[in-house]
Order: sequence, then C-alpha cells, then structure tokens
Amino acid sequence: MNCEYPRTALRWLLNSASARLLANTAAASRQLTHADLDQLATAGRGTAQTIDYLRQVLVTFGVLPARDEYLVRIERHLGHVLTRWPEQAPLLRPYVRWSVMPRARRRSTHSPSTPGRAQWAYVRINAAADFLSFATERGLALREVTQHQVDQWLAGGASTRYEVRDFLVWAARRGHSQDLLVPHRAKPEPVGLDEDSHWDLLQQCLYDEELPLDVRAAGALLLFLGQHLTRIVTLTDSDLISKNGRTALLLDRSPVHLPVPLATLLTELVEQSPEPGWSANSPMPWLFPGTQPGAHRSSASLARTLTAHGIPIRASRGTALIQLAQDMPPAVLAPLLGLHVITAEQWRRRAVTDWTAYLQARGRALAAPDSCRNPEPQSSGQLVV
Repeated sequence: MNCEYPRTALRWLLNSASARLLANTAAASRQLTHADLDQLATAGRGTAQTIDYLRQVLVTFGVLPARDEYLVRIERHLGHVLTRWPEQAPLLRPYVRWSVMPRARRRSTHSPSTPGRAQWAYVRINAAADFLSFATERGLALREVTQHQVDQWLAGGASTRYEVRDFLVWAARRGHSQDLLVPHRAKPEPVGLDEDSHWDLLQQCLYDEELPLDVRAAGALLLFLGQHLTRIVTLTDSDLISKNGRTALLLDRSPVHLPVPLATLLTELVEQSPEPGWSANSPMPWLFPGTQPGAHRSSASLARTLTAHGIPIRASRGTALIQLAQDMPPAVLAPLLGLHVITAEQWRRRAVTDWTAYLQARGRALAAPDSCRNPEPQSSGQLVV
C-alpha cells in the first residue's frame, strides 16, 4: 500500500464502518458520487458521522471532488426545519435561497467555510421559522404582524430571537411584511487580562517545553496576534514564509514578520512528524491537523485544549487586539491581521477607551494629597517579544 503508515490504512479497511459502507456501495460497479452518499445518509443506511467520514476520505484522496460541506449542511438544515414546519416553506425557502445562501457562498470565496459560518445560518433560519410559527398560531399572515407583536415575541425568549431582524428586513423589502423594527443583538463587551498575566502566559507558550507543541503555538498566536481560533486552525505550512531574510506569517494580504521565538516555535510545528493515523497519511499540510483525513483540527477541540492548559480564549484575544490597536491605526491593523476595517476600528475605540480610563485614574491620583498617592505604575507600552 502506497502510504507512509500502511498498517493504519489496513486496520481501517478491516474494522471501520466507513470501509464496510464503501465496499457495499462499490458492489454497484459504478463511480460513487456525493449524491449517492447524501442519499445513503437520508435513507438511514449508516449514521451521518460515518457518511461524513467516508466522504472526507474519498475527497482527500481524489476519488470525489471537493465541495463546501458547510454550505450543503445549511440546505440540509433547511430541509429539517421544513419537515417540522412545512407550512412555512413559501417564505423560508426563498429567504434562504436568495438571502442566506448567497451571502454564505460569497464568504466562502474569500475564506474556507467553518462550523461558525454554518451556525450563523442555522440561527437565522431557526429564528425565522419560530417567528412565522408564532404568527401562524395567532391566525396572522406575515403582512398582518404589527410591531407590538414583534416586541412581544422578542421579550418571550432567548436573545437569539433578535437574529430574526435579518429575515424581517428581507421580508419588508420584498413586500411580505410591514417595516418592523428589531434592534441589533447586543454583543458583550470583551474581557481582558491584566498586563502581567498576559505577559506570563505568552512567555510560557514561547519557552515552556513541558507544554505540548501545538498548545504553545496556538496559544502564542492567540496571545501575540489576537487571532481567532477558527483562523488559527486553518493555517497551513505555506502560510509560513521567508521574506527579506526573516520568517513571516501570511494572515491576509500582508505578511506579518514574526519575532524569533515565535518563528522558531512555528517552524518546529511544521517540521514535527505527524502522529500515526489519517493525519500522517493525508496530503493536506495543516499546521493543526484534525482527526479526519485531510481536515484541520476543529476550533472547538483546540479551545478545550487551550482552556485545559490555563489559557483563557476570549480574554487572551481581547487583550492582544487592544494592545495592537493602541499601536496601529485600523487601516494598517485590518489587512495585517485579516480583520474587517470596521472591526479594527471597533478595537481601536476600545483601546482608546481603556487609555482614557487610565489617564482619568492617574489624574485623580495626582490631585490627591502627596501622602495618599500610589507609586506611578509602569506604562504598558508595546507588546514586544
């Protein structure tokens, strides 16, 4: 068998439910297609997990063409929702077809789809279906729903109901409803770490060899560059480049020159031998390979691992982005880290707010009597490794 770890592949052929399913379908003496696997999953001939695993094997080794599975899952989710609420199909189908799916496809052309992107669509589909069911139970067509009834529905459930705003804006523009107001869903303010804790965690990731290498690398990218885990797990060997004699990481359009300790850490991650299994036999050069062939590690799995090693995800990322936003304008920060310029501007405002609060606190301290003054704290300055 022409693979680096043939025994692993042979063990899979002998013991895996996916391999047995593949053997059964191959008995049909024709080329297997995505549609065949979709039909098998729908017919219940094998669990969805088994079908997805087999599909990933076939795509990885060129038997089936690659496709965006998360886009397919959005359409599959719509089918499940309409099975529960078939009377909502006249509005839900066009909403998903002409609003949700086009945006999901546009995003997938710029970056690989993620579970979070599919979840973004699920929440909007569920909110729309739930709201339409609310109106139907009261004998109302969507055109007859008033602002009072919208407010009543929003107040009676979780905050995810505010995502119905997307559906109602679409419906009003096409004459299916009145102009109904739904506020944007409030986002929690980011939490952060104090400077000493942030610095200690970063130093630990860069130099503590007792930590697993993948934890050190992911933690350093989170703490130093404020990268979201969904982006970290999609990094490949080719994203680590040499530019002007220095090691750089390509996060978006601009390469980020890395300090020597971080460059060394990522180089070690690229050069380490893969663990036996599909990650070893897969041709995909992920920095953080997953358990399925050709797939990168899931962000949820990486988050659990980092948290188990004492690295808080949201606080670490928030602190890193605030520190970077203090040193760089949004027009520079956005293309450097792969952020939208509006997102970079929001982080800049948060950084300015934090600095203003510091100056106000210092002003109050200086105005106090000399005997009550505290020693002046050191300025946080620029994060330097």
